[in-house]
Amino acid sequence: MAHPSDRDGTGRTCGSGCACTESNGGADVHSARRIVFAIAWLVSGLCSYAQLDCSKYVKPVYEGVESTALSIYDTNPESPDGRYVCFVKYPEIARGGHLEKPVKAHVMLKNRATGVVRMIFEVSCNNHNGVNAVWINDSLLAFQVNDFKDFAVYDVQSNRSVFGLVQGAIGHKSFDNLLFFSVCNARLLVYDKARMHYPAEREGIYSLNCITGEITQLVRKGDIIEAFVAQNSNVSRNETKILHVDPNPRNDKIMFDYRYRSDSTKAWVSLHGVVFANGTGARWVRERPMHVVWFDDNSMFGVDTEDREHKIYRYDLYGEKLEMLGGTSTHVGASPDREWYVGESDFYKPEADGFTRVYLYKRGHKKPVALLSEWDNAKITWTWVAHVNPSFSADGKRVYFVRAPNAEERYEAVFIDLAALPVQDGACGFNAPR
Repeated sequence: MAHPSDRDGTGRTCGSGCACTESNGGADVHSARRIVFAIAWLVSGLCSYAQLDCSKYVKPVYEGVESTALSIYDTNPESPDGRYVCFVKYPEIARGGHLEKPVKAHVMLKNRATGVVRMIFEVSCNNHNGVNAVWINDSLLAFQVNDFKDFAVYDVQSNRSVFGLVQGAIGHKSFDNLLFFSVCNARLLVYDKARMHYPAEREGIYSLNCITGEITQLVRKGDIIEAFVAQNSNVSRNETKILHVDPNPRNDKIMFDYRYRSDSTKAWVSLHGVVFANGTGARWVRERPMHVVWFDDNSMFGVDTEDREHKIYRYDLYGEKLEMLGGTSTHVGASPDREWYVGESDFYKPEADGFTRVYLYKRGHKKPVALLSEWDNAKITWTWVAHVNPSFSADGKRVYFVRAPNAEERYEAVFIDLAALPVQDGACGFNAPR
């Protein structure tokens, strides 16, 4: 079904009322710094992108025996200045998947220079995506407190919650001290059906100015539903979720997941949407890649579920493919300059030999440059949904992800310092430190 403003049937003339029309204006992706990655032992004569085993250089974020997790995929766990890394520590993990009851956990900060670790907050969450922690600036950190019910904005310098608990589920990025979040009954009631419902007019997408504390409703959930129903005749009004809100770097557009089902016995249908940050132009994206995030201000990337190899692609805001970025993945993290990608294989399952593997890809190549880690523990990673959730540091030098040690009922947040690997300038297309 065409967009309401598509007057000529081309599907491309949306006009000013649609969140996909603004030109790129330079496509600054917030960091032009290339990833630093050097390999000393590369054997002469290997092809330009031979796979290298870098797994021995992976280190745990935390040295304890408890399980530890990071945030959602492509969300940097480091503070913008690189001083701290945030992770979640679990005294006991949730023994099940997405719908397993949340357990008590601790939001932790590690000083990267001194190695000192401290707990800042006790929370309730399960294994999936930890507490969705998002850094606002060098001092402010946002995270869910009681699963999807509420979140806190915490000042790591003064050691206090700034605004108390705010109802809603936070988005995946923050720029210019703005935090976007969703308020949605279908998310609120996931783990506790007895919770008091939000009034219908409160449901929607919001912004929080983390300097002033001002909260603004940008668009009502009901308005998004009506826009989607008008654009897609299959969409049901019966039960709807708005989740995974994600602003572009310019803060002028927001992507989100839109899920609906005609009744409670049916499976959820997942769609993708985009809306202007002023609440106008809500639009259904016809093709939905898996685990989609912004590539730049006007395009996105994710995993192609229709592709047999489930490769990473870049798309325009209609879901049209623009370029192949990397090979088989499920969750993807991208370097700030968008030249490198990390993802785990296979797609929502281990590879054929039972191992889950984390690969580093060079933009435009489906064959991985390097193997970063591998393990044989599908129960923890895939069944109990302690997902890999890879991400890069802001300077592109470190990669973070979650792995599951073999034959153990636990998982751990880990990282690899690409800049600290042995250096061979020019080898295999990598850049040595300058």
